[in-house]
Amino acid sequence: MKKTIKLLYLFPLAFLLTGCWDLNENERMYYALGAAIDYKEGYYEVYVQIISFSNVAKSEQVNQDVIQSEVNSFKGVTLSEAFSNLYKAIDEELYWGHFSFLILSENALKDNRLNSVINDITRFIDTRYNTWVYSTDEPLSEFLTTVPLLRRSITLTRLADPLNSYKQQSFIEPVTVRTLIISLNEPPKTINIPYVRLKDDWKNQKDPSKSIETAGIGILTPTDFKGFVKGSDAEGLKWLSNKTISARVTSTLENKNHFSTTVKNIKVKIEPIVNGNDVQFDINLSLTAGLDNFTGNLTPEEIEKAIVKQIKKEIKDSFKVGLEKDVDIYRLTETLYRKHVKLYKKLEKEENLTLKEDSIRNINIKVQEIDTGRKSFEDTIN
Repeated sequence: MKKTIKLLYLFPLAFLLTGCWDLNENERMYYALGAAIDYKEGYYEVYVQIISFSNVAKSEQVNQDVIQSEVNSFKGVTLSEAFSNLYKAIDEELYWGHFSFLILSENALKDNRLNSVINDITRFIDTRYNTWVYSTDEPLSEFLTTVPLLRRSITLTRLADPLNSYKQQSFIEPVTVRTLIISLNEPPKTINIPYVRLKDDWKNQKDPSKSIETAGIGILTPTDFKGFVKGSDAEGLKWLSNKTISARVTSTLENKNHFSTTVKNIKVKIEPIVNGNDVQFDINLSLTAGLDNFTGNLTPEEIEKAIVKQIKKEIKDSFKVGLEKDVDIYRLTETLYRKHVKLYKKLEKEENLTLKEDSIRNINIKVQEIDTGRKSFEDTIN
């Protein structure tokens, strides 16, 4: 009898325990995938991209009749005010747990505005530190309305999923919010953010398609924006990164003929060479090369010599551009900080850490292997 009475008391509580009072209904929420931030005439302007999940995680053909994303912009004297204005003009709750990328304009990067941007993004509980970060000087809204080629799912754009294409052509290493914060808080306190631009170079049966291209870097310090390095001026960066998976180089032989190779297995080691208060750096690079195309019969020695010459040139050219912008584009001084921290702090205090053209003492490149694939070093057609 007593047990029965106890069960009667507990029975109503079971209904309370099974209730999900704070559960949000998926169909009553909007999902933010990307955002872009600009600064004009004293106002932050935030572009927000919300997406439809109708075409996400589908292996079959995407429904072409479904609008994959909507984009709008909102202004405020602070970023918080801009986001507040966004919430006033939206029908449902906006969920940021799927937020994947952030594009920053040149004006948003200048005059120490980056701190304000990162503070707002990271203090919000739903956003993540693995959000990809990009820079550009082109109109922001068009990036957020561009869909992948063949109109695949909007979540597969180069901005939201950069690692997939990076495996095939490693030009500029993708950067997350986490990497950005760490790099700007540790010596030499610079970071290279991928620079992106739009291209109207794909054609189909209906209208031309836009694509998004990684075309260089934007260089940042904790308090300043040092500018963009675009195109061939940024080519040297891929050779100084151990995260480079596959890169291509076109070299010129002594007879003026050209050939291209795919470079993999890159291992780079930077050694600071200390002589009193003078510091130089040796760059030691090893790699393997796969021969793509060529004209004329070649020898392994000719190929290796031409590859080494071209890679050295690209490393030096990008380094020189960095010097012109007064930045340590390869973060060479970080190795001095890691191995000779007392000297680093001394030179930093004396403001004597400025790099010069002869700061790179040697570039030693070892081609471990040259792979010709299914062919030899001779022409296919005699």
